[in-house]
Amino acid sequence: MEAKKRFLFVVSTGVNEPKKAFTPFYYAAAAASMGYDTHMFFLAEGPSLLKGDAPDRVRTTEEGEPLRKVIELALRNNVKMMCCSTSAKVIWKMGDGDLPKGVDYAGAVTLIEMASDPNTVVFYF
Repeated sequence: MEAKKRFLFVVSTGVNEPKKAFTPFYYAAAAASMGYDTHMFFLAEGPSLLKGDAPDRVRTTEEGEPLRKVIELALRNNVKMMCCSTSAKVIWKMGDGDLPKGVDYAGAVTLIEMASDPNTVVFYF
């Protein structure tokens, strides 16, 4: 029996590109709602979407919904979220308490192992 596909959304887009920032959350929430094992991994600029007030401040338009809504949508749909510990701590100076509830730190080995699994489909944003 073939193992079920897993979806891995790698997010390197940050707060400087708000129109791009929302898309991976919507796609991940959709995949998870369809019953797929779905993960998001934030690296490079990606951790900036999770830092401080960014989830409340980042919007696609002035009157648009805040990023927090799509983060919560993804989490409600059981998307597992991981943030590159090096990107977060070195580049963005984030501490252990700076990630939203439901997001964990992970490293390069975790990302490489997941991406190298033949049953994983990787999307890069």
